[in-house]
Amino acid sequence: MVISAVVLDLEAEKLMVEDALRDVLRGGHCFGASGVAGAMEYSVLGGGQRLRPLLALRVGKVLGAERDLVMRGAVAVELLHCASLIVDDLPCMDDEEFRRGRPTVHREFGESTAVLAAFSLVALAARQTVEGISDPFVLEQMVAFQQKVLQVLDCNNLVGGQAMDLAGGGSSRQLAEKKTAPLFALAARAGVIGVGVDPVERQAALRFGHEFGVAYQLMDDLADGELRLRAPFELQMERTRGILDVFGSRGAGLKEMLDNLYGKSLA
Repeated sequence: MVISAVVLDLEAEKLMVEDALRDVLRGGHCFGASGVAGAMEYSVLGGGQRLRPLLALRVGKVLGAERDLVMRGAVAVELLHCASLIVDDLPCMDDEEFRRGRPTVHREFGESTAVLAAFSLVALAARQTVEGISDPFVLEQMVAFQQKVLQVLDCNNLVGGQAMDLAGGGSSRQLAEKKTAPLFALAARAGVIGVGVDPVERQAALRFGHEFGVAYQLMDDLADGELRLRAPFELQMERTRGILDVFGSRGAGLKEMLDNLYGKSLA
């Protein structure tokens, strides 16, 4: 019953995320580029677990952040994630034919449109974080977050991780630190936007996002057979769970996400 309640709760939050993504994508950002707009929607609205935006919402709930601002950040993270998947799937990268049970974006729309869609999603992710905000204090907070959005793309994070993967180097943990953890850490950062929170709790939230991302990647590697031993995943789960002690009972929603992740590792 507990697992069912968690699933239902996550599904309800996921629907809110889907609505927010749809609203941003159909907000008139691609006049005169219908092919690119179609590829963007195909990429973003074609399924997905939405774990990153869900993490943002739950961190925000723990820390008492304003949901509308957190959702802006959550949407930015998911748009950036989808852009990275388009690039990862390209023939010059991982050369994937399918993503989420259907043809990859470049297979459906062509490589040139796929590249343009990825660029456009990055631009939209950054743009929608600040668009329409008039309050100077809030705008300052969102601009700071916008800078973090763009920083996640650099060679110390996603780009560096992809380069390491293409070169065939790095352990599962090293790849997780660069390719996966940065977006989860960014999601946690979205959850602390605009809140005057205790520095210890703020740091714990950011650490949790990062370590959750590593745990997620190790779980995925277990499922794919790329990680043969379960011990590193179990150790990572223990480390990640320990971070939540600082929040006490308020961290129940984040603990549920960890429990859900652990359940998937046993499936």
